[in-house]
Amino acid sequence: MELAVKNTYQVESQVVTKKEFEKGFIELMDRVRIIDQKLSTKADEVVFTITMTHRQEIEELQFEIIRLNNELKKVKKQQTHYFIPRYRATSLKKNPFKKWFK
Repeated sequence: MELAVKNTYQVESQVVTKKEFEKGFIELMDRVRIIDQKLSTKADEVVFTITMTHRQEIEELQFEIIRLNNELKKVKKQQTHYFIPRYRATSLKKNPFKKWFK
């Protein structure tokens, strides 16, 4: 605090006035603020890119689920048409009660 009263600061054997120090400090703080803004913007861009990539992957997976669901329905429908008539035909041919009433 004693140095602030004298309005001079000694840095590496150079004397700096209070006004020069404050000017340098303000410039340094401005540079730090600009770097902080750039870093924040870059982080936002990275998060946005990752989010959009994930969204695209989710949409692709949803489309694949719908496609697989439709394919499964087709397979079930084909199996139902194949097994029901065949089962009915074999069940009528192999009727055990038919033998009893001959």
